[in-house]
Amino acid sequence: MAFSLNVSRFTNVLRSRLALMTEITDVYRPHITIDKEKLIGLIKEKAEAAAKSELAKKMKVLKGFYVAEFKPPLSLPPRPAELNKLLADLKLTQEFFKNKCYLYITVRQAWLLFLVCFEVWMWFFIGETIGKRHLVGYKV
Repeated sequence: MAFSLNVSRFTNVLRSRLALMTEITDVYRPHITIDKEKLIGLIKEKAEAAAKSELAKKMKVLKGFYVAEFKPPLSLPPRPAELNKLLADLKLTQEFFKNKCYLYITVRQAWLLFLVCFEVWMWFFIGETIGKRHLVGYKV
């Protein structure tokens, strides 16, 4: 059933491509005469039809995701004060693990650290879900 559906779809696409090729070859015959006005009109008509197609709509949505995802942050480059604070925090974290201070934290502190990490982790996933406007995957 699925195979016959794919074959019929393929034949329909093939027929439309052949019809387009015969239309263009009927208009453009370089060895006889060139009817430039008719050729330009045909190309414009086909370009307008392609711009209104389903693929063009999907490409527009894909471009929107591309622009949104790969746009740099607004505060570039980072300020020196931000970099100094980041380096100080990284150094403090490195010393925390180097001196094995994690062995001496209480259960309450560990639970609070876990909740903070879980909250940041959920920010990422909820932000991704909001950004793609879909639960499972990007709607392209």
